[in-house]
Amino acid sequence: MSFCAIQNHSLVSSLSQKKPIHTRLSAFPDQNRPLVCLKAKKSITTCVNVERFIKHEIISSEKVNHSEAVNSSRRSILAGLGLVWFSTGDNFVLPALADETSKVFVAGATGQTGRRVVQELQKRGVAVRAGVRDLKKAEALGLTAGDSASVELILFDVTDDVTALMEAIGDADAVVCVTGLAPTAANWGGLRPGSSIPVEKVGTSNLVKASKELGTVEHFVLVSSVLANAVACNQTDNPNYKILQAFGGILTSKREAEIALQTSGLDYTIVRPGGLTLDPPGGNVATRGADTLFARESDPGDHISRTNVASIAVEALFQTQANRKIVEVVESGSEENRTPKNSWFDVPIAPSDSCANPV
Repeated sequence: MSFCAIQNHSLVSSLSQKKPIHTRLSAFPDQNRPLVCLKAKKSITTCVNVERFIKHEIISSEKVNHSEAVNSSRRSILAGLGLVWFSTGDNFVLPALADETSKVFVAGATGQTGRRVVQELQKRGVAVRAGVRDLKKAEALGLTAGDSASVELILFDVTDDVTALMEAIGDADAVVCVTGLAPTAANWGGLRPGSSIPVEKVGTSNLVKASKELGTVEHFVLVSSVLANAVACNQTDNPNYKILQAFGGILTSKREAEIALQTSGLDYTIVRPGGLTLDPPGGNVATRGADTLFARESDPGDHISRTNVASIAVEALFQTQANRKIVEVVESGSEENRTPKNSWFDVPIAPSDSCANPV
């Protein structure tokens, strides 16, 4: 999180006074929807559309001489923010403010993927609120071990009401949701019809709502599954869809949770992994856009280690281009299918009401 960018050199013109970043900025709206990407105190580096970022007033280009404002005000803007400016062609690159360590709430922190998300955040020096249903299990797993970043255990159940979920998220700046349906005798090992709904649909949707109502959550990362949008993509005859959907209608529930997040107004990233394994992470991570991977023979792969999924979910908090993206991820046996880490989220924004890539 050392650097973030303001895309398009004509984006920002002046600051009215030397105050924190959420003060009056003048901007030149751009047909390509320029992004402001900054890290303010107690927040994850985030990118949002100019109109959403600026809290007070946007001065239109008609009121300010464009070239004069840009040329004369670049350095004064950064001086007012106490930042240094680096020119990189059409981008400003600003060092992220590191006054305080960011904090992430991890929902489902004792799960096989969730515990790996916690470990990855610790490696990066990010404080964690680990949402767990069983404190003793969390302690036994060593979630609070290590001193690279603090981990606070929070008693949490995603099926609780919105108020309780808001309390669990607390002062976190971002949420990573890795909850999932746990097979039990009561739900017939996860096969009881509709058994996925309380956790995968209602619970996750309420977590999204809680994050939105708090008003302080800047990014929400949801770990979902490939084939979540199979119905819209005419993949209901896909044998992989049939197998997964048999577990309490899990793919339908996951897709409805995705839609709740996509339409929430929150900044988000949705990670759709292939079949999850406990194998050591393979090196050829392949990421693709939404509704691209359906576990077919022509796909670059059909599985991925949970460790790699955790790395991708956490990386979404650090890469500006991850905002409002759905990425489908697998490991490939071929080097030519590998996606470089800095391009993991270079995919189109996906619609919430249709198939992004109809087959």
